[in-house]
Amino acid sequence: MANLSLLLLVLFATLFPHAFVEYSINIYVYSAHQSLSELLIEDVVNVFPNDTFSYNVTVFVLNFSEIFPSSINYDNLSCPRNFLYIPNAKNSIIQRNIVLTLTNESEGYYIYKGVSYMGYNEFDWYYFVNDSGVPSKIILVQKNEYGQPVSITTYTLVRSNLINGEEEPIIPAGFKLVNGASVSSGLSDNLDTALNSSMGGDIFFSILVLIPVLVGVKYYVDKRKKVYPSD
Repeated sequence: MANLSLLLLVLFATLFPHAFVEYSINIYVYSAHQSLSELLIEDVVNVFPNDTFSYNVTVFVLNFSEIFPSSINYDNLSCPRNFLYIPNAKNSIIQRNIVLTLTNESEGYYIYKGVSYMGYNEFDWYYFVNDSGVPSKIILVQKNEYGQPVSITTYTLVRSNLINGEEEPIIPAGFKLVNGASVSSGLSDNLDTALNSSMGGDIFFSILVLIPVLVGVKYYVDKRKKVYPSD
């Protein structure tokens, strides 16, 4: 009976094993006048009878040809809170980890805005989504306590088999793993200290929500410290 329930769930669920979204990410850090380029792939590993699913998050840091090993995450199947898919687009409110509010409709796209805070920093999210439910673009603007921009991050959809069933993720070749460490441990160790000493304490991120941005900024900090050890 449990196997039948799982089969029915897979058949009628919008997400399914091996469903994926792939985004190119550009991060511009104003204080450093530097841009970082990354590639983000989220792919579904499994779906479960309790309306949840597991998925991998893999981040390629294009500037340095390095890759963070995949990390397993869990999310709600009918209404994902983190996975970059919005099956209930058109709704005025989307209950995600960052709550999204419909602000406009233009040329077939629903434009949502979400706001979150960490420390004195404000994060303004803008999602551009059509009926496919896969955001074609996401813009994240980070502001400091004075309302000044700290960084701007743009996610641009590259491909997804949720739109075209024949698509497959394109994995960059020749990238090396980052110290063989997991994403969480690689990002969290002494992160605040590194950012405070190298970036003036302006950048704070939630690991679960901002993995690609966090990877990019941490890499900038690490590389900058190597080039400018007196900073």
